[in-house]
Amino acid sequence: MDIYPTIFIDEASNTGSDILNTDQPYFVLSAVHFNNKELQQIHIDIPYDKELHFVEMKKSKKGRSTIKQILQHPLMNEEHISFEFVDKQFCIYAQIVDMTIEPVFNFIYREDLYKKRGNIILANCLYAFCRNHPEQEVISDFIHSFENMMRKQTKESIEDFYLNVDILSSISDECLSKLLKCIYLSRYILDHVLIEDNKYCLDTTVTSLLCMVDHWYKKLKSKMNVITDDSKPIKRSLDIIKQLSEIDVKPQFVGYDTRKNIFPLPIASIAMVDSKINFGVQLADLIASSISFISGDTTFKYQKFQEELKMMSFFQLKGYSIKPVTTEFLEPIGDDSNDSSPIDFIIQNLQ
Repeated sequence: MDIYPTIFIDEASNTGSDILNTDQPYFVLSAVHFNNKELQQIHIDIPYDKELHFVEMKKSKKGRSTIKQILQHPLMNEEHISFEFVDKQFCIYAQIVDMTIEPVFNFIYREDLYKKRGNIILANCLYAFCRNHPEQEVISDFIHSFENMMRKQTKESIEDFYLNVDILSSISDECLSKLLKCIYLSRYILDHVLIEDNKYCLDTTVTSLLCMVDHWYKKLKSKMNVITDDSKPIKRSLDIIKQLSEIDVKPQFVGYDTRKNIFPLPIASIAMVDSKINFGVQLADLIASSISFISGDTTFKYQKFQEELKMMSFFQLKGYSIKPVTTEFLEPIGDDSNDSSPIDFIIQNLQ
């Protein structure tokens, strides 16, 4: 008998490194925790003779009815469900800060941008300045050229990005120009900005999964088994996830202020399965897809169904999000004497 609880993982609206895909502006990863008895109870209470797959189910009256029944089931509560919600438009600006400005602070200014939420503050500033800029075509060229550089890493894509940084700087006010100057300086330390294995460099699947693992550890106070749908980004990162789960140190929280995570990762095992034959993963898919569905635009055909879902109490559940934050969140943090760099910790403890 397995002594560890299990969480089931699936995602919705994953466009990989194509983070600016306008048809799918939000990414959602759902992590659900059900034991075998609870899974059987849901199956008995809401019989459905096909795979629980939101995209297909919403096309039929029976499928839509089943979705609503599942979301209203008594077990669909915060004790069993969590999710991470990523606003991709904000995420691209956060990625620009992480991939270009943070290395400048680290390797040129010798400062840790992650302390006192410096990276979050700059991501929100960059997002606000660019979203309110009068020249939105230039902004579009700027963020798309960044995405293109990170994905292709060719001489042409690099030149194009820094040219767009220059153009944007020439028509921007002093505040934005100062940020763009930091971005431009990253050109001189590209060895630290561009990584060789770049296929999934802008994908948020793995970081969202680890966020959910940390959430469930704090709730369950235990290691856990992770079962996820077959995911290329997760598959690519399986080795490092397993290594981080096997670090030979006493469990400890590592990070900054409220952004601390437990190491070693509290993962007893991680397995990828075919969702067609795993009911737990199907429930995770249905939840992630439902959240994504009510958050974006839809066709006239499904507007009524979207409004019906929005009215459900299920969608009052609290999730974790990557999106612009409130000014209260950006208030200075007090004592930071116990803060530590996760990057330094990982480098020191991984062979």
